[in-house]
Amino acid sequence: MSPQLGRLIPLMRGKDKPTCLMIPGAGGGLAPYLRLAGFLGQTYNVYAVRAAGLVPDEPPETSVQAMTDGVLTALDSLVPDVVFGWSMGGTIAWEVCVALAAHQPRLVMIDCSPFRLPHNPARDEATLRRIVGMLGTRPDENTLARVTQTFHAHVKALTDFETSRRYDGPAQLLVCTGESDLVDRASAIERWQSLAPDLRLGTVPTDHFGVFEPEHLPRLTEPIGEFLEMPAGVAG
Repeated sequence: MSPQLGRLIPLMRGKDKPTCLMIPGAGGGLAPYLRLAGFLGQTYNVYAVRAAGLVPDEPPETSVQAMTDGVLTALDSLVPDVVFGWSMGGTIAWEVCVALAAHQPRLVMIDCSPFRLPHNPARDEATLRRIVGMLGTRPDENTLARVTQTFHAHVKALTDFETSRRYDGPAQLLVCTGESDLVDRASAIERWQSLAPDLRLGTVPTDHFGVFEPEHLPRLTEPIGEFLEMPAGVAG
């Protein structure tokens, strides 16, 4: 049975390659992932699952469990070898890997917290402005409304959820050393380590929203390439 293509978006594909799944952060935008997808696509078929709520007449998912179930439904019978997520995407990626624990996909998380998101309207509005800025200078009003509604649904989901289930498969956590979404880095890292006995920890010397910028990409692709055991000579 082929994977459902309604929400499963192919980013990089070739023949006879393992599969990497990328899960977007809050708001559901995939644009930040495209440069990294190009790197991963040298070894993997790269897919992403778009967030629910970004097409007309489709409500957003309002809980982490619903988002996890949505990803698994979109995958259908496709089982990824790698699951990747940044920020909220890392939280969902963790839950997806827990659900697929029998297959033990490699899990890559960037700057995500296992704790409930603290209530902070000013932070949320600043983040939404960044996301809206990715839509261009004059975004369509309907698109803007859907992105805004989806973002607020994701924020609510994160304020209601705390990661608690263990994942025994191979996992990597990369933490930004600049301004970060991790309110308490030390406590967040300790919690992830308690839940993932096979966790590899690393850092990226930039802030939460700069991590995918071209100047930082080599510092991101190097540890990911090592963790995924990508062939020597694959360029970042």
